[in-house]
Amino acid sequence: MRFNEMIYFSRRRLNAFFPERAPLPTPTWSLEVDLQVATVGLGPSAPLTPTEVELQRLRKVQRHLERDASHFYAPHLTTGEWIYFDLEMGWGTSHEDSDLPHLDDVLLFCGSLSCDRTGGAATVDLMLCGSTQHLLQRTATAGRMGSGSTWLHQLIHKINEADSVGATGVPEELTERALAVPRINRPEQIARDVFHIAHKHHAPYQRARVRGLARVDLNLPNGDWTSRLIMATPLYVQYASRRPAHWLTRLRLHRDLCRRYGRPLWKWRPDLPTRDRDRYYEPTSALSA
Repeated sequence: MRFNEMIYFSRRRLNAFFPERAPLPTPTWSLEVDLQVATVGLGPSAPLTPTEVELQRLRKVQRHLERDASHFYAPHLTTGEWIYFDLEMGWGTSHEDSDLPHLDDVLLFCGSLSCDRTGGAATVDLMLCGSTQHLLQRTATAGRMGSGSTWLHQLIHKINEADSVGATGVPEELTERALAVPRINRPEQIARDVFHIAHKHHAPYQRARVRGLARVDLNLPNGDWTSRLIMATPLYVQYASRRPAHWLTRLRLHRDLCRRYGRPLWKWRPDLPTRDRDRYYEPTSALSA
């Protein structure tokens, strides 16, 4: 594994497997400035890319998890279970559904496998939810997460904060008791709405076959829907093959998106408000801690 193959890498989640680790560098602060055209992160000088020691630790964790981890499309997944994935996904940064602030602090990966490829009765959707603090590449925004998405936005941040102190248990928000609490915006509906928004808002060139390991947050059956949705928090995401740099490969991915959304080849671009077009998240050393 080489660091330049990786799109997302959570040091916090990796370090939770090694509680004897040295403390993180201090001070740990970050400042993000939204310039309408670009989002820039500033902060202390921790290395952005994984070190060789971290890659060795990651390989050790891979060997440990892959003995018990399930395919992401396995039928009976439970919250807290580890899964591995290898499929074509699109990704983009996002922010909560509010006018201010609209800095991107969440990263969403979205992909699907049809039922004929999974052997099940329904298409399986996979949404990986992580913090932009662990992003390793310049990434275009996918805009807001959608109306009523506060529950999911807060959950992503709570999981990231728990990882920073080595807390690996299931968050209270994902227990059966908490999920059963009556509310206007149900967690399962929020997750599906965010998936459908993000799935069609990522930039065409931010789509590739990727693989990695993640821990299940929710396994939502198809029920009244035509697809099952797995929501998970990734440990890492990397290109499954060489990064698609050739223009023919990018053109094919662009063509596939146009067909999926019924758009002319020469007109398709993400459905984003003016303020979010051509806006990027620039990872810096501060955001990798």
